Amino acid sequence: MKTSRKIKSDTERLKKPRLHLRRSEAPAEGLQSIALLQLQSAIAELKGNNVSPEPVHNARTYIKKTRAIIQLAAPALPKEHREKLYSDLREASGRLSPLRDSEVQVETLDLILESNGFDPKECSGIRAGLADIAKQRRINDARHIPKVIATLKKTLAAVSEWPSDSLDGKDLIRRVRRVYRRGRTTLELCSLNDDPELFHTWRKLLKQLWYSLRVTVKFWPDDSIRLIEELELIGESAGKERDLALLAETLKHGPKNQTSARILQAIGEKIPKLRKKAIDDGLRFYEPKPKAFTAVMNL
Repeated sequence: MKTSRKIKSDTERLKKPRLHLRRSEAPAEGLQSIALLQLQSAIAELKGNNVSPEPVHNARTYIKKTRAIIQLAAPALPKEHREKLYSDLREASGRLSPLRDSEVQVETLDLILESNGFDPKECSGIRAGLADIAKQRRINDARHIPKVIATLKKTLAAVSEWPSDSLDGKDLIRRVRRVYRRGRTTLELCSLNDDPELFHTWRKLLKQLWYSLRVTVKFWPDDSIRLIEELELIGESAGKERDLALLAETLKHGPKNQTSARILQAIGEKIPKLRKKAIDDGLRFYEPKPKAFTAVMNL
């Protein structure tokens, strides 16, 4: 059985699309439906070559959700088909990442200045420089948006051809367990190894688990509200660490002066604390073994 979907009207496009499976849906067909909704919304956000911060952020989020859905649907998809979907979505997200990062660095700088009591006038030059980078990035990268939209439309067509009868509840539970296990194993390594890239990998696995819980929310006791909230808080710490690390990298390659040195020092003091908090909270969350974690799922 194959399913096709049409792009929604302009009014409907900007509504937040459904992410959760319904109990009345067959798993594969339900995953297909919500993947199509995410892709439609990502395309709608970028309509008119939109490079404004919020639409770009939203489009990247919808792409991440789609990738998490594909991970859950993997047993129902031929390997080549699945890997092509992953590749195309990575490409689309990669084209949008520099836009997102340049905008977030201005916001991150404002937060670090406020939390550490810096004089805004003293730091105005640095902030203006980051704002100029973000503005230039929007101008330069507008040309990428049609390519991103074309890739997303191609992915939309591919997802509409998913097989919808070869995935059952046990498969879905195993996929959630796999996501959980990978995050748990990577976190254990993070707790023993101060490697920024390993921590970044774990952060992405944490986000993937968060989306997986939201997709399967109706099949957990109490709609997994507590688990989702805990993951969101852990993800906030890990996300702030990542934003500060990106800002530090930009400042290290910028003009060297006392002000930039002081900001880098402040960032250097915050990053280990955020990383430790995320890891400590994560270790508590991931304490159950994978089979015990998913044993309460009702699929």
